[in-house]
Amino acid sequence: MSPYLLTGLAAGLLGIAIGAGGGYELTANHYRAELSTEQAAHARDNEQHANDLNLISKAALDAENRAIDAHTVAEGKIATLDDQLTKEKQAHEADNARNRAAIADGSRRLRIAVSNFHPASSEQAGTGTGAGSMGDGASGTADLAPAFGVALFGIVDDADGDRAKVVYLQGYISQLQQSGFIAKPD
Repeated sequence: MSPYLLTGLAAGLLGIAIGAGGGYELTANHYRAELSTEQAAHARDNEQHANDLNLISKAALDAENRAIDAHTVAEGKIATLDDQLTKEKQAHEADNARNRAAIADGSRRLRIAVSNFHPASSEQAGTGTGAGSMGDGASGTADLAPAFGVALFGIVDDADGDRAKVVYLQGYISQLQQSGFIAKPD
């Protein structure tokens, strides 16, 4: 082999090695720049996602606070309604107790309207009483015996109590509907 050939071959290999090394350095710098750009883009995306999640979290917290406030207002309205109806019930029960006692001791009499009235001591209709007299089937009133009056008053009082319960439940449901806790019927 010729010494020039070996020197040329060595110089060529050395040139290839130097060229390849420099190209590698350019490629590595290029990839580092792309990686840096990509990392910056990911950082921006992460920051945007964190901001989006923060906004969503704040909106959820605001909605929760509004719901809690609405619930508190509804509780207050229901408590006010409950207090009002409790006071009315207590006043009604006290009034009924006074009336029941007055009926039982005879200081208050219950009367009912009657038609075709016949006094207990007279004969039934058709005994020939005059047109203007009380024994001719005309209308009038009758006093109830105290025991019967108390029993009748108890029946009416129970009906009033049931009616008050219905009014209370209607108000309670109305408050819940107005507050949005239950749906209104269609």
